[in-house]
Amino acid sequence: MKPVALVTGATSGIGREAALWLARDGFHVVACGRNAGRGAGTVAAIETAGGSAEFIAFDITREADWARVVADVAARFRRLDAVVNSGGAFFAKPLPETSLAEFRSLWETDVESVVLGTKYALRAMRDTRSAGSIVNISSLAGLIGLEDCAAYCAAKAAVTHFSKIAAVEGGSFDPPIRVNSLNPGVILTEMITGAYGDGEAVRQFVKDGNALDMVGEARHIAAAIAWLAGPKSRMVTGTAHVVDGGRGSD
Repeated sequence: MKPVALVTGATSGIGREAALWLARDGFHVVACGRNAGRGAGTVAAIETAGGSAEFIAFDITREADWARVVADVAARFRRLDAVVNSGGAFFAKPLPETSLAEFRSLWETDVESVVLGTKYALRAMRDTRSAGSIVNISSLAGLIGLEDCAAYCAAKAAVTHFSKIAAVEGGSFDPPIRVNSLNPGVILTEMITGAYGDGEAVRQFVKDGNALDMVGEARHIAAAIAWLAGPKSRMVTGTAHVVDGGRGSD
């Protein structure tokens, strides 16, 4: 039986690319998100490439949805080998102009959804005795400060540190369950283009400050996610795995 990976945010950007990459690595992918039309597109792309996938629509901020979806997957497959918490949101705004409602909304999407995803993944992996891997998508912004991004930086810092604590708990299970955060630099995805557009100035911004002088793309992050999710990283847990082209090295 194929290993099973559940990927949130699989309708666009890094989540979609991660779903495609994991399917190429032999996982049956349970792609998740809110947009059923785009989810069907992800599944179609995987199946066209010879992979195996399905789509489940649910709201990652609702605990009842997490409980239902993970229980269903575990019951049907009797295993859960990888969970990628990739769904999230972003906005840039000076802190004095950021409302508490905006901060709480971002926190709910970027932090609470990861806490729920990790909680229910650990339960399912423990109960099915899966030597699983959980990959929580954080950000370089969770390690360094970015102007006008106080809410986002705070949320991603929480994801980064939470993942370390979850790794300590997961390591005590039999078999052990690994938990890592994946901290991308500035990556050209819909999250960036939706906020700033897709012109040459935006592409130059994505490259600026990058030691490799290249535009980071979703596929670069998906490759790292697949490595963390798979057996080749069996000794890796509790890390903040940075993929930023050297942007945060100075």
